[in-house]
Amino acid sequence: MIKVVSFTLEGDYAAFRDPSVTSNQTVYIIPSKSAVIGLLGGMLGLKRPNTLGPYGRGIIYNDEYLSLLRATKIGMRVNGGTKKFSFFTNHRSLKEGKTKPFKTELLLSPSYTIYVKTDEETSLKLVERLKTNDFVFTPTLGHCYCFGRVSDPNELDLQPIAPEKVVTSTVILDEMNETNNRAQSVTFSYAKNGLRVVVERHLHHYFDGDRFERTVLRHWIPLPDRGSSTVLALESYVPTINLTEFYRLDSEQAICLY
Repeated sequence: MIKVVSFTLEGDYAAFRDPSVTSNQTVYIIPSKSAVIGLLGGMLGLKRPNTLGPYGRGIIYNDEYLSLLRATKIGMRVNGGTKKFSFFTNHRSLKEGKTKPFKTELLLSPSYTIYVKTDEETSLKLVERLKTNDFVFTPTLGHCYCFGRVSDPNELDLQPIAPEKVVTSTVILDEMNETNNRAQSVTFSYAKNGLRVVVERHLHHYFDGDRFERTVLRHWIPLPDRGSSTVLALESYVPTINLTEFYRLDSEQAICLY
């Protein structure tokens, strides 16, 4: 059995930005794994450095953050709040002496169930923080003005299972890189309770042995429909870089951790 910590994360707004878009602020429906690790680190009191580290150009992660990233797998279920709204502000142009409109998106009333599998010491600290609702840094959802609310902490003892002929309503990481291959790691057989699924491509950070890697991977996201979760049935899953694990959540469903 494996111990997994779960909690509900929600807020009035979220702004998990798409870093590939610079002409406006486009937001994702879900946070990337690195964003969730940053959220957990903030709750536990890990501080990020103010200078660039030895991990490559533009990477400001420190050893504490990367140790947490290496030791932790996360899972996620979208409970609600998938609608977006946009507004415009005038920004001063750096090239011309005039202002120009800048589009900003926000996600409305996002709600997630977060699953965390990590080392025993970190798990104990996280559970203590969750139960007392006492965090070193305030949880935020992608931006400092998007405050997060954390509730419903739980400790689960789960059994690992083979990713064959299982059903889940959690996000599924597709390990197949589209740049090199149009195939996908996961094969679906059907969906229950309707079919509301979106695919988002996130920059995914992970370790290959001792080497820190970054690559863009697809995330299959079942969305709730009229209060009910979309349940995806997996026929099979073929990992290519061994990032994903599946666990039996209850008699019917599994969860995907990555």
